[in-house]
Amino acid sequence: MHEPEAYAELNPFTAIWTRPRETVRYVIEEKRGNLIFWLIVLLGFSAGLSGASSGEQLFPAAGVIIGSLLLGPIFTVAGIAIASGIYLLLGKLFKGVGTYTEMFRAVVTSSIPQIWLLPMWLLWLLLSPGTFYTNNEILVESSSGGVLEIIIVLVLLLAVIAVGIWTFVIQCKAVGEAQRISAWKGLFIILTPSILVAILVSVIGAFLLFTPI
Repeated sequence: MHEPEAYAELNPFTAIWTRPRETVRYVIEEKRGNLIFWLIVLLGFSAGLSGASSGEQLFPAAGVIIGSLLLGPIFTVAGIAIASGIYLLLGKLFKGVGTYTEMFRAVVTSSIPQIWLLPMWLLWLLLSPGTFYTNNEILVESSSGGVLEIIIVLVLLLAVIAVGIWTFVIQCKAVGEAQRISAWKGLFIILTPSILVAILVSVIGAFLLFTPI
């Protein structure tokens, strides 16, 4: 186990971008439950706003914000709990030695970059709800949105894509760190469930397609 003082200057919110494995190990070993709690709250809040974007406007901005803050963390912790269990089991195939608690903390920590998008979602919702609830491709391709709105949407989309890609890279390293294996093995652990689901869907689709009615 690392000595606590080795991490004295480490801030998980910033260090995760460039030192993901060290940051994940820090969070795992420090065992600060309050940090994990607030990370889940912020992650859920961000995920809730993200899910509400480009959808139908059913509630005013205040309602969307409150709903995302209350319901987002619930769905987030459920999703992370399931993913952590799957990654833990698959990790055993690669001789991983992590525990469920370590994996849960690793998955939560690896998602910190998504929290950085939270101010963007809030500002977008409050300052331009018309574009927030508009399908981004439709807005860009149509002339209904002004030039400024289109530029803003494009910049935000690029930010979401860039953060999403880097979050995936960090998650591979985080899963590997939790299991004490390489990031490449972490990549296979993360991709395996998606591959299995794709194969299952393809088999079911082919069966339904070629089965006489």
